[in-house]
Amino acid sequence: MPARIAMTDRQRQEHLALPSTEEEVVTHYSLDDADLTAITKSRTPATRLGYALQLCCLRFPCRYLRRGEMLPAVMLDYIAEQLDIDADVIAEFARRGPTRYEQLAAIKRNHGFRDLSHPMRAELAAWLEEEAISIVDGQSLLMRLIGKMRSERIVIPGISVVERMAPSALHRADKAFAERIYNQVASSARQRLETILSDKVHDQQSRLSWLRAPPNRVSARSLLELLDKIDTIRSIGAISAPIPEISHPRMRQLAREGVRLTAQAMQQMSPARRIATLVATLRELEATTTDAALTMFGSLVGRANLRARKRLEETILATADQGRERLARIATVLEVMTQALRKGGDVAAAVTAVASLDVIEADAHVIRRTTKPGKPDVVGELGPEYRIFKQVGTRFLASFVFEGRRATRDLQTALGILIQLGGNWRKPLPVDIPLGHIERRWQRHLFADGKIDRTYWELATYFAVASALASGDLWVPTSRMHRALEDLITPAPGSAPAHSAALPELRKPDF
Repeated sequence: MPARIAMTDRQRQEHLALPSTEEEVVTHYSLDDADLTAITKSRTPATRLGYALQLCCLRFPCRYLRRGEMLPAVMLDYIAEQLDIDADVIAEFARRGPTRYEQLAAIKRNHGFRDLSHPMRAELAAWLEEEAISIVDGQSLLMRLIGKMRSERIVIPGISVVERMAPSALHRADKAFAERIYNQVASSARQRLETILSDKVHDQQSRLSWLRAPPNRVSARSLLELLDKIDTIRSIGAISAPIPEISHPRMRQLAREGVRLTAQAMQQMSPARRIATLVATLRELEATTTDAALTMFGSLVGRANLRARKRLEETILATADQGRERLARIATVLEVMTQALRKGGDVAAAVTAVASLDVIEADAHVIRRTTKPGKPDVVGELGPEYRIFKQVGTRFLASFVFEGRRATRDLQTALGILIQLGGNWRKPLPVDIPLGHIERRWQRHLFADGKIDRTYWELATYFAVASALASGDLWVPTSRMHRALEDLITPAPGSAPAHSAALPELRKPDF
């Protein structure tokens, strides 16, 4: 843990800088009647102005006025104007050192300012540690400490002092949080967590590195590997430990470390820190891997559509090339029929001399089909894609808990049926199979010989799942991207602006 918060010299100066704008000066340096009464006890204009300057500097930025410090003109003029004193008399006050210290003692006594003693430092350290539970940014904690000292009228001795107190509190909060997580995890789960650092996958890659690796390409095998990773994370049994909302920022910080550090680097940590980091990392990985699996499934659906469209386009092109030959053949048939009829010859013999009746019949069928009005039927080319979804579909659905709006009830019932069937065609479809989730474009292929075509019913269901996930009608609670819309737009506790309390409470719609 660094001894100080990383800041530039300019940042350090800004924390305890005197106000330099008119708005800031008016906000912090407006004197009330009690202030003016205390100030007028000084005998000369120079001592009165000096008293007021030191009082204002102690109030904001809550530090001593340094000897020989250059004061912003707007600050000096505003304070002198309130006292009805010429600002030039400040030169006389600056030459008298004893008066300055005497006034400081009087200001502390009259206005309640205190120096940072050891007991106060201990109290502030305890307060800081409580604040650090929900804060992981050192700058934010430093600003809270400075604000606390100003409100308590504790004189800030220097930026280096508070610059050390804030990271020290962060370090203690980190350590206490890690120990709390360590104690929540059972010993058997700790051993499984340690194993993912030492176990090797493919003889050279640590299991942790394997869990963090993104998928290489869109394929059924990649989706199955993502599901394997999710099963591995869940089998450890350490990520379900309850974490209070106030500690979520620290969990996210640990997770950021965990996804970046190597297994060897984690092994160098203390046991409590290592276990806490692994728990945070696996919680993060479960969410990101779930997102990756849901996205991969949607990509498989999209790829299936593209392949079907490509097959349809190839069929149309092939049909167009053969269409000219068919049209030429039909034209020849019509010519010989006309000639035979005019000469009184044998029409059947003339026609069969050009082509057999089966060929002519096939030509007529193809020409009639290709000239039929309507959009090309892409769904009819999706049948060959069923093998991919038969391979991964059931396991994909069984790996997650799907929730959705009331309009997706038929779809959720269909998901349960697919999970029960498990891709086993020896199990028949139930009699009351749901059809409300099926899009209209599937209808002409869904019923064959008066009964439901199972291949197209399952395909239509898988495609409906991908569509519902993309539209937000269906979601997975353990996902980060595919969650209920109201959960996505509701800010995390503590992160909402102050005025957001007036906004109406969001409720999950039921339609």
